[in-house]
Amino acid sequence: MANEIHRPVHIAPDFEDKFPDASAQATETAMNLVRTADLLVKRIGDLVQPFDLTPSSGLVLGMLADAGAPLPPNEIAARLIISRATVTGLLDSLERRGYIERQPHASDRRMLLIALTEAGSAVAQQFREVVHRRQREWLGALSGAEQDQLLATLHRLQAALSSEGE
Repeated sequence: MANEIHRPVHIAPDFEDKFPDASAQATETAMNLVRTADLLVKRIGDLVQPFDLTPSSGLVLGMLADAGAPLPPNEIAARLIISRATVTGLLDSLERRGYIERQPHASDRRMLLIALTEAGSAVAQQFREVVHRRQREWLGALSGAEQDQLLATLHRLQAALSSEGE
């Protein structure tokens, strides 16, 4: 069963007969992108779990570490592409563990800023070293040129998906 999860997705030969306005290649590509993303999230989840983090809470800590300054919750939500309510839950959890703190905004009393604490900065550094080392290993399956090409392709696809419906 475990090997079943890691097999590439293949579309049935009669797919386009059943769905004449569809593309078997496009569907197979989309499904394999989702499978790949799921595998990456699972692997990252396994790596951050010993730090008592989820992939999403790790992303929040990493984002704050990279920003170098406190961020408003709505910016965190927008960068993670999740709802404000979901971010609130993540922030509550991280605050309980002492990894972040909510601070008043200097010029807008209605707004809060999220700041990384020393403990949050330390744990972000620790788990990111592990995750980034493993990402290098995983993506080592592709040459540097292949990684560049994949990035360019993903960026084009993300732009197309982002502009759809606008």
